[in-house]
Amino acid sequence: MDSSLSAFWTGLPVAQQVFFGIGIIAGVVALVMGVMSAVGLEHHDVVALPDSIGWDAGGGGIFSVKPLTGFLLGFGWAGGIASANGMGLFAAIVVATLSGSLVMALVVGLLRLILGMRSDGTARIADTLNAAGTVYVSLPPSRQAGGQVTVHFRGRQETFQALNRSDRPVPSGERVRVVEVLDSQTVLVEPL
Repeated sequence: MDSSLSAFWTGLPVAQQVFFGIGIIAGVVALVMGVMSAVGLEHHDVVALPDSIGWDAGGGGIFSVKPLTGFLLGFGWAGGIASANGMGLFAAIVVATLSGSLVMALVVGLLRLILGMRSDGTARIADTLNAAGTVYVSLPPSRQAGGQVTVHFRGRQETFQALNRSDRPVPSGERVRVVEVLDSQTVLVEPL
């Protein structure tokens, strides 16, 4: 088996050996990263880039290990296949570069999509803007302190200090809407 594989490999032209070699090594690296990710041994592999490049490096930068591995994987296999199908070296390099760039863009896009879906579950008061709620502790009129509301937002229910935008007191149990976030614990509301 080893001798037939070795004979096959040495029978390939040098360009195909280089292309397929890059593709095989990148494939092994991608397989190792996939296994490490599946068992929870993933690491943060992003190289910090200046903002002027236009790509944030927060897990989806183009110069992290995953996109570069994707580029090399696409480059190697596409170049090897192009060369094996009779394309000249220059044409094979062009096909390989385009394919590698396409795979890299796909990996970056998928990483950004996946990372964009992550949530730490923290309730942020800014998310209450325009959310409906119920008065918990009666609200005095004209932005006087002392009231509280329970607000329903993002599938949660939280109680916040509240000021009343209207000129009339709002009794406990009445429905209100958050119109402004005043600070980290206080919202401005108006009756519905």
